[in-house]
Amino acid sequence: MQLAALAAAPVACTTERRRLEPLHAAPARPSVEKRSMPLEPHCARVALPPEPPGLPIQDGPTDPPRVPIVRPELLGGFYDGLARLCAGHASDHLRIAVFGDSNLTMDLPTGRLRRRMQRRFGDGGHGFVALGKPWSHYIHMDVRHHVGAGWTSYAITTKPTSDGYYGLGGIVAESRYPGAITYVETAPKGSIVGSTASRFDFYYIERPSGGAVDLVLDGAPQGRVETKSAQARGALGFHRVEATDGPHRLDVVATSTGIARVSGIALERDTPGVVIDSFGVGSMNTKTLGRHDPTVFGAMLGRRRYDLVVFLTGANDIFTMDAVPETMHRLVALCRGALPDVSLLVVTPPDRGLRRSMKQTQQVVAQRHEVAKNEGCALWDQFEAMGGAGSMGRFVHEKFAVSDAVHFNERGASFVADRLLVALMDGFEKHLVRGGVDGCGGSSDSG
Repeated sequence: MQLAALAAAPVACTTERRRLEPLHAAPARPSVEKRSMPLEPHCARVALPPEPPGLPIQDGPTDPPRVPIVRPELLGGFYDGLARLCAGHASDHLRIAVFGDSNLTMDLPTGRLRRRMQRRFGDGGHGFVALGKPWSHYIHMDVRHHVGAGWTSYAITTKPTSDGYYGLGGIVAESRYPGAITYVETAPKGSIVGSTASRFDFYYIERPSGGAVDLVLDGAPQGRVETKSAQARGALGFHRVEATDGPHRLDVVATSTGIARVSGIALERDTPGVVIDSFGVGSMNTKTLGRHDPTVFGAMLGRRRYDLVVFLTGANDIFTMDAVPETMHRLVALCRGALPDVSLLVVTPPDRGLRRSMKQTQQVVAQRHEVAKNEGCALWDQFEAMGGAGSMGRFVHEKFAVSDAVHFNERGASFVADRLLVALMDGFEKHLVRGGVDGCGGSSDSG
């Protein structure tokens, strides 16, 4: 079967109706509006569905043992949401945010996760794409996006703004003259995922000096958005454009008034599925991630309503290790303040070094373990999943990483993404057994 056909009809989640022995119940999640569903009598227990064929697991240069999630019970909220999606009782998408460095700027590991999860659990839309392009290699898989002349792109790392107002992506663009266009478009027909969308959520920065932009969907004007605000400081702006589910392009066109600062657009569909927002920024480290304006950052977290937030920013922490514990404490508190039920996953950096592992990278790996434990977060050890010390040299030799012994190519990114997904799904299966999630909006300790 062709991948395009598989994408159009993802395998439905299955349930088991056999009687199970009573199990100890996991603590119930506090109810939130997006999750509230009435419990039904005789709900079936959820089982992990088989994965559709056609996208095999990426083999690696070696075959290290599976590395499980550390403290997977702390992902209970995420797993409960996935169970509801499986059982057909979800009232919203299952959303995942991944914050990362240059290994994420081409969306390779997150694009792989998106393809695998959306084919298995439902295509909820591509998710967020920045409207700026600070580097030529800022590219997302399974979506088309372009920044035309007349826009200046900024990044929180290599070309920062003076005020820290970005939204979540760490990338923004400012208009320079009228008529300048930046746009996003669904993936071409026949793509594995992402070829349709039914709504476009436009994020921008409101500020006293803000200008205006026109939104144009498939050539049809959708109205003007004024980004000027009377507030003394910046704030998150939001505007939604709705459409029938299908292929679309949304243009953001600068007008003649003021300088508009735009953050990005999230492409989604109406039917609940999986959405993965990939926030990859070149040269990002944990300290720099903490430079976001907390009010704007927190407002967008709340608006996006994530079930799982993944911190994958450790590779460049070798230069700023002293700042990591305090910064992560603030970031974790910010996420939990905006999203009380969110699950948080800290990921160690990959191995680094051609002939031998950098000592500093191994120190960062150990620090990530300590920080995750102290902050009450789940952890996945990407370093060990690659094969441990010296593994990056093997990745380079076997064409799974580029010659700088820092960055994955598509094969290497697919390998680590597949390993992470296996760990997440192993944890999900154990969660179903441990908590007896019934798939009807809550947990039960009986069959």
